[in-house]
Amino acid sequence: MVTLKEVDAQFPRPCTTVEALQTRTCCPFWNGSPCGFSSGRGVCAPHPARDLPKPVDYRVNWPRAFYDSVCTCWGNYDGFDCGQCLPGWRGPQCLQRHHVERKEITDMTDSERETLLSTLHLAKHTQSSRYMILTSNDTTVDGNYVFHNTSVYDLYVWMHYYSAKSYAGSANNAAHRGPAFVFWHRVFLLFIEREIRELTGNQDFFIPYWDWTRTNHCNICTNKYFGGVGPDGRIDSASPFSKWKENLGIICINTDTSEPAHLIRNPGKDPVFKTLPTTIDVEDTMATQLFDTRPFDMTSKNSFRSKLEGFEIPNDSRRLNSSMHNLVHRYLNGTMSLVPTAANDPIFMLHHSYVDKLAEKWMQDHSEAAYPDDDEVHPAQRAQAYMAPFFPLRSNNYYWGRDTQSLGYNYREHSLHHSGRALQTEESSGSGLFWVSSVSLCSVLLLQLLLNAKMPRLDPHQHGEQTAETGM
Repeated sequence: MVTLKEVDAQFPRPCTTVEALQTRTCCPFWNGSPCGFSSGRGVCAPHPARDLPKPVDYRVNWPRAFYDSVCTCWGNYDGFDCGQCLPGWRGPQCLQRHHVERKEITDMTDSERETLLSTLHLAKHTQSSRYMILTSNDTTVDGNYVFHNTSVYDLYVWMHYYSAKSYAGSANNAAHRGPAFVFWHRVFLLFIEREIRELTGNQDFFIPYWDWTRTNHCNICTNKYFGGVGPDGRIDSASPFSKWKENLGIICINTDTSEPAHLIRNPGKDPVFKTLPTTIDVEDTMATQLFDTRPFDMTSKNSFRSKLEGFEIPNDSRRLNSSMHNLVHRYLNGTMSLVPTAANDPIFMLHHSYVDKLAEKWMQDHSEAAYPDDDEVHPAQRAQAYMAPFFPLRSNNYYWGRDTQSLGYNYREHSLHHSGRALQTEESSGSGLFWVSSVSLCSVLLLQLLLNAKMPRLDPHQHGEQTAETGM
């Protein structure tokens, strides 16, 4: 049995020094002063103290376990050192509006598509000069962690794993199964979009979306896009994505594997999850009147958030065990279906871009809605809790009311008229839906990804460490 390291997180490189950790201060210099203070960009400020339970998970009350003071940026400035502009702004003083239009992936021109793919490859193979990854095999022991270099793309992968891992004794996490789901992933996409712009200098780089209601199969699982797949689930060797490897050594240690795993996809081949969501599923989700409902988790009913995530299952002939966002992950049946590895597959970002598009449309149509302010919300996802692991600090409700236009992007509608409900595959049946993200199942993850083994179904009545981690 291999061991799953307890947490992976991104940290600004200047904040990983001995001095920064000893002084508990993450206020990097910009243009000669901490947080660009002398340039009027921001200030090194204490963030509100909160009592921490003992022992403490590093992720609780982010980032209190490491720093008492971090940068607070003024005006349109942003970034861990206030050296960047807020989304939607650009220029030396961050006073120029900046806007991109996220297109549906199949609407991109050949040139746009080739630029997207080549840029992702560059991000996958270029070390981040701005961030390092923290890993720890026991998040309750002071100083029990190591910082690692990582590529720009893998930085994004580890951030998702960090947020998606459940807190001890709970099925909850920082980014799923609760009201923060929509906003955490919105910030996540904005983060990697901006880091790629920093890498390439192309300020107009954007993440397209994949409208999976327009097809009954993975129409971007071709060598024109993200790689065709062979019978063993490996990406076609003619696609550059066949060479992408998952750095599982950061997650799973003491393995006997000689090299990292390749990306795996088996779209539609799982008999339980062999259909994509349809336009009718989307219409049902969008018709939901309340943003979220008690108890603000995977059991919430009549909740837009829960339906969008995929926990409220349509009552139709397909006999689905998941819907919407969750179903797409499971349909792809491989790297995308497992929480620790999901973001390794570049289709992940296009999938979540479409989820973000749907969320934006719902919020525009329900301007009276509000982020839940309720003690039943898990502490990590309460309105005023800071989103982990982002710098500068942003509360979960910070982006409520900040539409995509104000954040510098919008979504162009698909060029093709929607003819109605996408074709469905035949009915599915089977046992419950589970994502695998626990310590004890890391070896199963390796078996599936390295040996292409079939993921065993878990007993839907299991709890504790082997409880499902549905939602990515």
